[in-house]
Amino acid sequence: MKKALSFATLFILVLLATVAALVAFRQEKVTAAPEVFQSGVSGGCYIAAPDSCKIHVDPFTINVDDGNNEDLVEFQLRANGAIIYQFKTDQNADYRPAGDYTPALVAQDFAATCGETYEVELLARDEGDGEIIYVVGSTAEFTCPSSVP
Repeated sequence: MKKALSFATLFILVLLATVAALVAFRQEKVTAAPEVFQSGVSGGCYIAAPDSCKIHVDPFTINVDDGNNEDLVEFQLRANGAIIYQFKTDQNADYRPAGDYTPALVAQDFAATCGETYEVELLARDEGDGEIIYVVGSTAEFTCPSSVP
């Protein structure tokens, strides 16, 4: 009986030690989070010509988290999920933007359908984000005018 009690006690102690070791050495689950932020996205829609509307996006600044010395890889503007502007940086990391980056957009006005409701999103990623591109800002929904006043 003493042998069985000693075995049970030893088993419980080993089990407790194992659980304690697992708790002490467990690794936190890492969840992906964007390392790129932005200053705000503003935009709207206007009538460019009869039956022709355009989405206008104001200039914005992308803040790259350079605490890990990671540079901007790409950003996109999307209207209702469709890419309307895509920017990729140089393949050579020495030439990629770091810190605050205000793009000189080739275009700030994009074709739109009059009377349609849009939401514009800014997505971006830096070297630390892998292949994931994150939504870092968006406008509120807006509706393009439907007719010339």
